[in-house]
Amino acid sequence: MEGKKFKNWSDESFTWKFDGVPHVFPAGTEITIESPKADHFAKHLVDRELNKMNKPTNSPLRDELLAKCFPTDEVISQEQALDIREKAKVKVKRGRPSKKVVEEEFEDLKEDLKEVKKKK
Repeated sequence: MEGKKFKNWSDESFTWKFDGVPHVFPAGTEITIESPKADHFAKHLVDRELNKMNKPTNSPLRDELLAKCFPTDEVISQEQALDIREKAKVKVKRGRPSKKVVEEEFEDLKEDLKEVKKKK
């Protein structure tokens, strides 16, 4: 799968779901994501902006606004896109990568189980 750069060119944050998972794009941000996701988000961002302008979603203006969602025609391979995403995940704080906090799954259930065992 190929990736491409998607940009929220609007002046406000944009949130939309892909496969039930919400994605948030702050105003003005660019991100390299898989091509189908980029196309999906671009369609809905343009729909939102056309609705705000009181224009129909099949307006001739649509192609111009879609073009703003893709600041470059560059398409990259899946490996390159994954590499970019992994590098973006590493947050640098005072010259060192930040520690990742791993939340244990079902922690509250384990606490409840401990309480039940204490009562026995």
